[in-house]
Amino acid sequence: MAVLRYNTQYTPPATLVAIGLNIAVAAGDIATGGLYERLLWARAIDVSYGQPWRVAGAGFAHADLLHLGMNCYGIWVLGVILERRLGWRVFCAVYVAALLAGNTLGLVFYDPATPMLGASGAAYGLFGAVLGFFLAKAGSLRGLAEIPMARHLLIWLLFGVWISLRPGISLLGHVGGFVPGALLGLYFELRYARRTDLYHHLAAAVLGLAVLAGAAWAAWPWPRGHHLAARALAAYENGDLARGDELLARARSRGLDGGGAKLARHLELWRQGNQANPRVFDLNVLRRPLTHPQGDETLRHRYWDFLDDESFAPVAGPGPVASPAPAH
Repeated sequence: MAVLRYNTQYTPPATLVAIGLNIAVAAGDIATGGLYERLLWARAIDVSYGQPWRVAGAGFAHADLLHLGMNCYGIWVLGVILERRLGWRVFCAVYVAALLAGNTLGLVFYDPATPMLGASGAAYGLFGAVLGFFLAKAGSLRGLAEIPMARHLLIWLLFGVWISLRPGISLLGHVGGFVPGALLGLYFELRYARRTDLYHHLAAAVLGLAVLAGAAWAAWPWPRGHHLAARALAAYENGDLARGDELLARARSRGLDGGGAKLARHLELWRQGNQANPRVFDLNVLRRPLTHPQGDETLRHRYWDFLDDESFAPVAGPGPVASPAPAH
């Protein structure tokens, strides 16, 4: 590792693989008319319905080529710095931890009907790791500011904060990626310099376990109302109406707002309609709030808002739909 640490001719393989995966998913998404985006974006309702891969998969889907290009550029610039100094294993650890932590934070705290996608959480994790690396070398924040490259990164960090505060951008995804990235960058540089002790190792282990536990919680947040409502939808879909009614009642008792409340209202309307006319209120109507690979784009941006109207009742239509515009 020491030979590659300052070798400017070394081409970091893990950085190239990460960029290649993001480009490959984007190419597949273009070729299939947005199929991969809908299959991968993270939306708490879809995750709770039974699609846990979205917790990680959202980090490889992008809204458009500009979104993809900005994230891949950040991964390249920051990944090269980190991987040349600490190796590909550290890069992979930071990338995965930041990606999971960023998506987890968004899934837990954002509206369950809001989808998230993009590798920006992982990119901010690399950002934090590089700053953590420099902080370990400098020994203090004052020393960090005296390192020319670190000063440039701090200026870019301010720009990143401004971007993160703009509408449609996942602030929590960026923060969730940056914080564990910074802590891991600090830890791995201290370990490389043989300046760690038992407490450093324990702290790193706790961080890793916290990221994994958070991702597991985001994939299966059982006590939360929107999760129970999504499971009620799955029960109705499987023909277990009694179980669906029980889960929906429990969801209501836990308290619902935003997308969770709209999902519960949809299920109540569907149950009423299904009892009166099951041929019209079929499974296609039931699945309408879900993200679906072949979702009907004409309904996608309309149906979810209609549920705010107390007089609205769903009508039969083709396939499920998605919800509001994704957070990047």
